[in-house]
Amino acid sequence: MSLSDKYIKIGEIAKILNVSRTTIYRWMEEGSFPKPVHFGDARKNSTIRWIQEEVEEWLKKRPREKTDG
Repeated sequence: MSLSDKYIKIGEIAKILNVSRTTIYRWMEEGSFPKPVHFGDARKNSTIRWIQEEVEEWLKKRPREKTDG
């Protein structure tokens, strides 16, 4: 993590992936989605963001199913 990292909100991620915030949190609990960065006390209502590069890398590594058409 560095000052040059770009941070994105969960709403932006949900919109890009066309999934709900709940789905993203479920993926995190399953260990299949990058963990967020907490700005403040993680036990309280702290601001959380994801490092854009980590989310992009996660997306690149997702398997793609082939469909027979």
